[in-house]
Parts: sequence; structure tokens; C-alpha cells
Amino acid sequence: MDLDYTSLLAGISITAVAGWIGSFFGLRKDERTVQMEQVTKERTKWRENIRKLTEEIVATYLGHTPTKPQAEKIATCRSRLATSLNPKDHSDNELLEHFDMLFKGERTDITLFTHRIALLLKHDWERVKWECTPIYIKPFLVFSKNQRLRRRSDYREIGPKI
Repeated sequence: MDLDYTSLLAGISITAVAGWIGSFFGLRKDERTVQMEQVTKERTKWRENIRKLTEEIVATYLGHTPTKPQAEKIATCRSRLATSLNPKDHSDNELLEHFDMLFKGERTDITLFTHRIALLLKHDWERVKWECTPIYIKPFLVFSKNQRLRRRSDYREIGPKI
């Protein structure tokens, strides 16, 4: 019985490489699934917390008068809002400035404040949807109107229409 060692070695090598590649893609898929699930869950909790905080801020604003200051409640709401936002983002900083002006009496447009929060939540929701889109579909959507709009730097800016 004559064995062809080169053919045997080639067969084993091809099988081993194919197994390694398959396990690599399987591991990558599992890691991506876990990452997306965890990030999506955390973002969902974050959005819900921002909604509740906004309700609390509006209730505090409506109950706030010069004769009835609520300094502790305002400070608590501000600190929760500040720690929930990105300190390096221009729109988030404008949101905090708006909050400060509302409670100093320099602004009275609580509706505009809630609109800014709504834009923040919408922007985050669009990011989550994009990140959860399968990679083989993204090339077809990357130039869609919604994606171009979402990626613009002024997506969350308040225009003159408001």
C-alpha cells in the first residue's frame, strides 16, 4: 500500500484552514451579536431615562416661580442631564445652555427645549438602526436620503423655522 503523503497533507491542510476560517466567522458573528444586543439595550435604557428626565425637567420648570424656587430639584435635573449627554458635542452643550437659560429666566421656550431633546433621541435612534443594519445591505442604503440627512453635522441644529 502506497500512501501519497503530499495529497494527504494537502487535504488535511485545506480542511484545517477551512475549519479555522469558519470558526473565525462564527466567532465574529457571535461577538457582533452580543455587542449589538448589549449596546442596543443600553441605548434603549438611555433613551427611556432621557424621556423621564425631560418630563421631570418640564414639571420642575412649570412649578418654578421666583417666589417658589426649587434650586435643589433644578440642580439635580441639571446634573442628571449633564451626565447623560456628550460633553464634547456642540448640540449637547447647546442643550445644557438652553436648560440653564430656562431656569435663570433668560428664556421661556420649554417647547423648544423638548424639541431639542426629541432631536437628540431621534438622532440616537437613527444611529442604532444604522448599526443594526446587516453589512450586506448598508452599501445600498449609505446614499439614501435618510442616511445623508442623519450624517450631516447640522442634523440636530435648530433652524429658523422654529
